[in-house]
Amino acid sequence: EMRHVTGVQTCALPILTIAASAHCHAVDFNDVKTPFFAIVEVTDGVTPRDFELRYDGESQSSLKGEAPAGAPGNLRMVGNSKDMTYFFWVENDPRKVVMTMDEKQFATNLGIDLSSIKENSTNLGKKEFIGIECTHWRKDIQITHQGKEPTGYIEACITKEGIPLWEKDSGRLVMKAKMLELGKQDEQWFKAPSDHKVVDMNALMQSLKALQK
Repeated sequence: EMRHVTGVQTCALPILTIAASAHCHAVDFNDVKTPFFAIVEVTDGVTPRDFELRYDGESQSSLKGEAPAGAPGNLRMVGNSKDMTYFFWVENDPRKVVMTMDEKQFATNLGIDLSSIKENSTNLGKKEFIGIECTHWRKDIQITHQGKEPTGYIEACITKEGIPLWEKDSGRLVMKAKMLELGKQDEQWFKAPSDHKVVDMNALMQSLKALQK
């Protein structure tokens, strides 16, 4: 069974940051037990961006890469796959703001029922990418969003450690690894800045919904 393709819930969310997109098309870490460092190219179909992706082998992930135009530094994200919480910020931003998101609650606010996800995985055989052997999987997906049930499919080529080397969303390439190194990662990469103000995206969305009533 293909367990390691990116969590469908994040892919279904219209998160307005490149970091969230990079997470969406990177890795579902729940089954990966090997620490690693990778350089991945993520694209929205228009602009490809390179990100440094790190994982501690347990639950913590880190992304660092190009921020949107006009931002003062790199876009950063750290996350924990066990409690599904994520922190986003821009390096050198004088406002010193970190946005936090609980993935489950964020999905609920958008009308997405994560418990409704139906999946069917198909093994399409062994492949090789950037000199590394991987297994090509296709996962057909059905998920309830605001009462409707859209469908789609994700493909990925997964290493024996559970790390995707490339991913496609309904046939469109959205992520590919340019380099992958296995090995322990420094704990500093998985910490959000302690001197920044934290803004809860879930609370912000709930406030906006209340104003619309």
